[in-house]
Amino acid sequence: MHNAHHHVKSKRIPKVCFLHGMEYDDRPDAAKRLEQARIARGFATAKDAARFHGWVYETYIQHEQGTRGIPRAAAKYAKAYKVSEGWLLTGEGTAPEKVPLMTKIRGKAGAGPEGSVLFATGDGYLGEVPAPEGATENTSALEVEGDSMRGLANDGWLIFYDEKEAPRPEHMGEPCVCFLEDDRVLVKTPYPGSQPGLYHLESVNAPMMLDVPVRHFAFVTDIKPRRSAQKHIRRNPNAEIQDVRLDGRRA
Repeated sequence: MHNAHHHVKSKRIPKVCFLHGMEYDDRPDAAKRLEQARIARGFATAKDAARFHGWVYETYIQHEQGTRGIPRAAAKYAKAYKVSEGWLLTGEGTAPEKVPLMTKIRGKAGAGPEGSVLFATGDGYLGEVPAPEGATENTSALEVEGDSMRGLANDGWLIFYDEKEAPRPEHMGEPCVCFLEDDRVLVKTPYPGSQPGLYHLESVNAPMMLDVPVRHFAFVTDIKPRRSAQKHIRRNPNAEIQDVRLDGRRA
């Protein structure tokens, strides 16, 4: 019995019962509700939430894991997650409703030369907005800046697009986010060029760009006008934007 007084501190994480093959969670109820509130507000991971709100991740994750109590931080978390402090601490009151899938705003369209897209640096996104109908976790958004895209999307509108992919015939004649070989990113409508690998890129208010080499296209799937777009944007306070391409090289 030499181990009778040997203590092991529990990390209070979900464990597996090997006898029955069932998972159980021995965290305090307040820690479970904190995780529930975070997920309901659209943050997939604790790190996403801590980064967005400017919290110390190491402290926050201990609160979710239940290794530290949350009474002192409950008011802060309740305000951020739009739940009552009482519910968070005791479970009394109404549990949070799950918010819609959120789409990250990756950059600004029309902000660079020739109406090019400038992507966010730092955390990699400018903010989040509820995803449009039919969106997936791979859907992204661009916020239009200026009037270079007027006729397709005006200043302050949001353009949603799918994951980028290699050029294929289905992209032709459809508004797309176009990832050019010279690292520029433009929102244009592509058409076949004079030879394979080259494309004519049409704009609503500028001359057509002829025989442009393009690496990838991404379908534009939805566009939201300024009034509905700006009302629901949740800004990333740590975001920066520079004329940097997706692969990290400066223009």
